[in-house]
Amino acid sequence: MVSSHNGLVRRRLTAAKRQQLLARYHQSQLTLKQFATRHGVGLSTLSKWLRLEREAVPAKVKFQEVRMPNPASRCPVEIVSPQGWIVRLQNGSDVQMLPSLLQALPC
Repeated sequence: MVSSHNGLVRRRLTAAKRQQLLARYHQSQLTLKQFATRHGVGLSTLSKWLRLEREAVPAKVKFQEVRMPNPASRCPVEIVSPQGWIVRLQNGSDVQMLPSLLQALPC
């Protein structure tokens, strides 16, 4: 989409196109200003996209150890979520506690 304001021509990029440009910027060895100039993107616009990209990254998860009662000698279990949290059970016998443990975690 192209719009005009005060004689300046602006084009609106799709989210996919913005992501492509950001990926290319991260791979380039160019400064922010050089990349913006070469790709016809405003410096403030590119800066804003990068800030929004950084803000979209989830905050680091704080871990807390949870002790399971009566550990038996079975294989350990590890669950890794798409959000980045990890649940580790020292042995497979603790699996019956997993549903209540997972409900307590942020999703």
